[in-house]
Amino acid sequence: MLKTLQESAPMTPQLRAGRNALADHSVRSLTINPDLVNRTDTFFTHVIKEPGSIADQQQSGRCWLFAGLNVLRPEVMAKHKMKEFMLSQAYEQFYEKLEAANRSLELAIGLRQEPIHSRRMDTFLQHLITDGGNWNYVRALIQKYGAVPASVMPDDYAASHSDEMVALMAARLRKAVAEIHRAARDGTELTELRQLKMVALQDVYKILVLCLGKPPETFQWRYETKDGKITPLETYTPQSFRRKFLGDDLNRYVSFVNYPGKPMHTHLEWAWERNMADAPNMDAVNIQMKEMVAMVHKSIMADQPVWFGANASAEGDVKKGLWLQGIEDKEDLFGIDFSMSKADTLAYDNGTPNHAMVFTGVDVQQGIPVKWKVENSWGEKSGDKGWFTIDGKWFEKHVFQVVIDRRFVPPKLLALTKQKPILLPPWDPFTDWVSGQ
Repeated sequence: MLKTLQESAPMTPQLRAGRNALADHSVRSLTINPDLVNRTDTFFTHVIKEPGSIADQQQSGRCWLFAGLNVLRPEVMAKHKMKEFMLSQAYEQFYEKLEAANRSLELAIGLRQEPIHSRRMDTFLQHLITDGGNWNYVRALIQKYGAVPASVMPDDYAASHSDEMVALMAARLRKAVAEIHRAARDGTELTELRQLKMVALQDVYKILVLCLGKPPETFQWRYETKDGKITPLETYTPQSFRRKFLGDDLNRYVSFVNYPGKPMHTHLEWAWERNMADAPNMDAVNIQMKEMVAMVHKSIMADQPVWFGANASAEGDVKKGLWLQGIEDKEDLFGIDFSMSKADTLAYDNGTPNHAMVFTGVDVQQGIPVKWKVENSWGEKSGDKGWFTIDGKWFEKHVFQVVIDRRFVPPKLLALTKQKPILLPPWDPFTDWVSGQ
């Protein structure tokens, strides 16, 4: 067998050239197609007004949160004629981690009779506490805890470099899960198990206060308008700030996915995919790509940005800010066909939605959207000063989820949200992206 393999790859001049190049270069640097890059401009026929400045999640997996907050701010800036505006990610992060810890401890109590190495327990322990999330996380946080401006609770080191903080929380939670399991086997009553949970939550809260600081209960704030005027200093609570600037109807946003391999035009729900013990699981309607593209196009033309989830690891040049289908010529370099269908890509864990961003512009040629402008959260040093371009073919292949204001959803698709959802297991590959990027 080894001899057969050796004979299958003779060191031809072409193979030698590739080997020489790969000795000192990354695969991606050698496979970027310059012709495709050069014929892709960064002009768009429509760009939403006042998207705000580029944010930077730095070394954290909060893309879902940055994208969620960035979707909301253009309307705020336009309505209140702000020169600049950004919501605090650290404020929502504090309560997200506290709620996620409580959710996991409640799951531990619910799984107290589950064998330690069952698939359910393995999945639970692998995702005990992470930085990842989805749009339903954003909505639940703002509805329950309100919001504050970034200047009131800015990112500090632990917020933007969250690995150590999350590791500390995970260690404390694993200890609590072990205590709950042992106590349950000894016949401990449910009320006493929740006392163990409360002790663990107190430690989690202390970790968060030390790492992120205490969230404000009240604060004073003012802002500069586009004409240079400074507004009066006012006192807010996070909820009064939310009501004044963000409104109450975050339920107007509806989640849609393109999940080939699952029945189309059905309502799907993912078990455990929530950040609060008492909040709904993530749910979405499964639709065709042409339906998804049409809704995103309609939303952008109405100056409403769109939150979306995609596989950011696929077919891209991050330095130039380009995600284009075919931009990486791996097949030509290696002489190997790596292609897989979108359904197989998901089913066999070859590419899942691992990053959330915001559509802010579209380029329409002869009535067809051919590329999209994207607001990323990787800072101004990546892409085109933080902005990225996605072409239509990449959209179809690697975009999996969008969140659309119901104003731009056809009635027949909106009606599908009323269906009883099909419950998918917590290990479904679609939600592997809870790690975030």
